[in-house]
Amino acid sequence: MKLLTILLATLGFSMNAFAQQAPNLIGTWNGETNDAVIGEGRIYPGGTSGQVRFLKEKISYKIDKQEGRAFSGAATIKSSTIPFVGSLSGDLASGALATTQGTTSFKIVDPNKIALCFVTTTINPANKNAGPVADCHEITRK
Repeated sequence: MKLLTILLATLGFSMNAFAQQAPNLIGTWNGETNDAVIGEGRIYPGGTSGQVRFLKEKISYKIDKQEGRAFSGAATIKSSTIPFVGSLSGDLASGALATTQGTTSFKIVDPNKIALCFVTTTINPANKNAGPVADCHEITRK
């Protein structure tokens, strides 16, 4: 009986570890990009085909809906607002965002800071001057 009690107590502890809730991501998060761009695109016009540019832009992410590990919102950069959907991985500390322009991986650094990396191979396939973008930056919620 004592062994059964210990086993059930251990199982209960293990189940509690798996029952953790996703962190609340609702709110407005702000930061500055750290872009490496080849060419141009909708967000970064003015480049020429093959031209490498390093750019910084203020960016804001507004997360307005969340159900468990899934969430949605919009990012605003320059004069563009880009809707996104996102999901937390099972560790509840990392995950991914998706937009019509590319994908972003992220890691929650603390409850009010997220580190993100955005990658796209092209911003506008119809624009032969458009090229890849890579950007890693941090955002904070106040």
